[in-house]
Amino acid sequence: MAVSPRPPSRRARRRQSGVSLMELLIGISIGLLVVVAAIGSLVYTRTSTIAVGDSSRLQQDASNAFRTLGHHIRQSGARRIVNPTVGDTNVAFNDAYLGFGTNSNTSAPLVLQGTEGADNAPDTLQVSYDTDPVLQSMDCLGAPTLVANNISSTFSVVGNELRCLGSGSVTPFALLQGVEDFQVLYGFRIADDSFQYRTAAAINVMVPAPWEQVETVQVCLRLVGEMSNNPGADMTGCNGENVVNDGRIRRVFFRVFKVRNQGI
Repeated sequence: MAVSPRPPSRRARRRQSGVSLMELLIGISIGLLVVVAAIGSLVYTRTSTIAVGDSSRLQQDASNAFRTLGHHIRQSGARRIVNPTVGDTNVAFNDAYLGFGTNSNTSAPLVLQGTEGADNAPDTLQVSYDTDPVLQSMDCLGAPTLVANNISSTFSVVGNELRCLGSGSVTPFALLQGVEDFQVLYGFRIADDSFQYRTAAAINVMVPAPWEQVETVQVCLRLVGEMSNNPGADMTGCNGENVVNDGRIRRVFFRVFKVRNQGI
């Protein structure tokens, strides 16, 4: 005789029952909150990564620009040693080097000069030094000079590009993009032997203009990044002016270079 199975008790049926609608809604809500938090964290991390990458790129761009500028500024006025005349035991420098013209103070070649931009516009810097046919001296664009005995480089900013016109080309080319400002100050000693920095305009109005006395050159670059949603604040530019934040990362970099060959 078959025996029918014993029906489950009320307690067993309670243990096998599913979740209630309220518990299901609470679980879904918690899961959605976790997903939203994860997405927010991902967006913040991505934004931070882009900002750090943009800032690092500006640092690298500034280093590259200063490397080029520093090389040519330090070389300003350098002249190669040539064989002295027969019987002369003194060191002789190349007299064929003419620079940018004759300095009225010393009748020596003008090796460094600048032009100040109007109303805080970017400046222009011009430097020159003698060529070395053995070492094949190059201008700021890496080209040999087209002018004998003279490597010259003119730095300026056009359309947010730091450009250089070298003596090996008749056309300026961009060295760096994202450059909003390029300001140059020139350091020299005055009558009481104090050291001062002056703009190109301040030097040019002095009679005679003491370009041959310039010992150091201070360069300021203001660079702007590509990111457009940076939550930063306003900043101060090269000349102390206020630069309104428009969502892009900006950095201001200063560097001072020693002019090694003035007075040679």
